[in-house]
Amino acid sequence: MSPEARQRLDQGFRRRAAEQQARHAANWQHAVHLGQALDLGEPLGIYHTEITPPLGVRRVLRLLVPAAVFLLVLILLLAWTPGAAVPLLGLTPFLAGGYCLVFFVTLRRGRFTRWLYGYSGGLAEVDPDGRPRVVRWVEVTDAVDEWSSASSESQSLWDYEGFRLTTADGRLVPIIANYRNALDPYGPVGDLIAALVPAEVGAAIPRFPSIADLITDRAVTPVVARLAEAVRGGATVTRAGIRVTAEGLAGPKDATVTPWGAIERIELRPGRLRVRPIGGKARKYDNYRDGSGFAVLCRVLIALGVNASFEARG
Repeated sequence: MSPEARQRLDQGFRRRAAEQQARHAANWQHAVHLGQALDLGEPLGIYHTEITPPLGVRRVLRLLVPAAVFLLVLILLLAWTPGAAVPLLGLTPFLAGGYCLVFFVTLRRGRFTRWLYGYSGGLAEVDPDGRPRVVRWVEVTDAVDEWSSASSESQSLWDYEGFRLTTADGRLVPIIANYRNALDPYGPVGDLIAALVPAEVGAAIPRFPSIADLITDRAVTPVVARLAEAVRGGATVTRAGIRVTAEGLAGPKDATVTPWGAIERIELRPGRLRVRPIGGKARKYDNYRDGSGFAVLCRVLIALGVNASFEARG
């Protein structure tokens, strides 16, 4: 690529990034003011996602009543006057379509945008009509990567849901994976674009930290460092049902630990850990009920100097 072409490419990327920043300038200023008011420091990123609140039992019942009444009337007509029910049967597809449309509109009526502001000192989740929910990084005592089952127990597949943070006062704070960086002009397709275009062009595409990058850097990394230090000090750390000690590793049903010196490498995936010993048969530990925590566990093992890897798929 010629220097002139590279310059035009960089200018185009900078223009797109500047347009995106101008589009969300008010949100950035709100993040700055909120960070100052809450003593959270300077903002590192602003993220947003769409939230659809649950309907509630009462509203669901109200939506189901018309369908139940229609079915009851139709059954009574078919039983007593079949001839009068024929025109009603012809209208059924149209009525069903209208009913589905009303249900869909009602479902989206309470939809709103939730913002998450990331700071050097913590994060704040902000709803349009609520007080910000604040988590300071120094308060985070544990962090777990969360995965939900996407299949039956016979063939375990997992969907990434985000992180679950535990604070010193016992709060469990879920950080969903749906948050998108508002300043990223390419959104979730940025990595796909970078993979499809030539390498030199892909390297020029500006990168913006994702919500996973923010949580990993500010919450997961300190938690992993503390857990690794605790293991070196003689403590037993249990993550995802796996016991990690200074001497080695043990599965949920193992009576004794496998010494680190006898392990060649450890392979992890959501809900699964495979230990490959030196000169022996690999042992596998599966958790079909909960695939969470294995990515953070892998980081703990790497911090301890273990040859471990994590593959983000079921």
